[in-house]
Amino acid sequence: MDVKTLNHVQMHETPWHAHQAGQLYWLQRGIIIIETSFAQWPITPGSVGWIPENCAHKAKILASVQGYMLYLDNADGVVFPQSPGIYGVNAFLSALMQRATCLNDSDDYSPSYISHLVALLGHEITMLNMLPIGLPLPSDRRARHIADELLHCPATDLTQTQLATRAGMSVRTLSRIFTQQTGLTFSQWRQQSKIVISLKWLLAGLPISDVAERSGYHNVSAYIEVFRQRFGETPGKFQAKLD
Repeated sequence: MDVKTLNHVQMHETPWHAHQAGQLYWLQRGIIIIETSFAQWPITPGSVGWIPENCAHKAKILASVQGYMLYLDNADGVVFPQSPGIYGVNAFLSALMQRATCLNDSDDYSPSYISHLVALLGHEITMLNMLPIGLPLPSDRRARHIADELLHCPATDLTQTQLATRAGMSVRTLSRIFTQQTGLTFSQWRQQSKIVISLKWLLAGLPISDVAERSGYHNVSAYIEVFRQRFGETPGKFQAKLD
């Protein structure tokens, strides 16, 4: 196991890459968007992000970030999730990760102790339920271009029909592609993307009304309700925990 400190003060994006060990992101502040070829996930305080070994991905840091990256291998039969994803943090997992961050500062931990710690981390992660905040991405070139446009500008007023026409396809074709390749209807995907993107403005401390407007919601109450359904709490409570 190897532990590295994350301490970025401005926006940063890595190129596509992969690691020979699994990678666990644990943040105390900020937000990181992890993207693979088929989905992206926002990692925020209160969650951990898992990337399996040899999984190609890139990371985009959207705000000032402080935290840790834990590199874990599956030596000695330790089992980790086979797919990337985001998980909620319970008290025991938090304590395990906190202990892991101390390993680089002391020679008091034996290889046997470290291997047991890695095994416990693997067990705890596999026992957690993945948070439903991932955003699957379409593989079709035209649909992916539309997805990227909406992620870049979630407040755009362009309708589904207008987006489909600009991409040279029918609304029916666009709907079919999103349903088949993301498991979500186009409307569901668009709403999910707005919520994911809104996290960076919440973490920046903007008023909820401003976050809603930037995320493409003309009604603040509608944004609050959709956020609550997705995260189990209002954006105001989510934001308050970050102070």
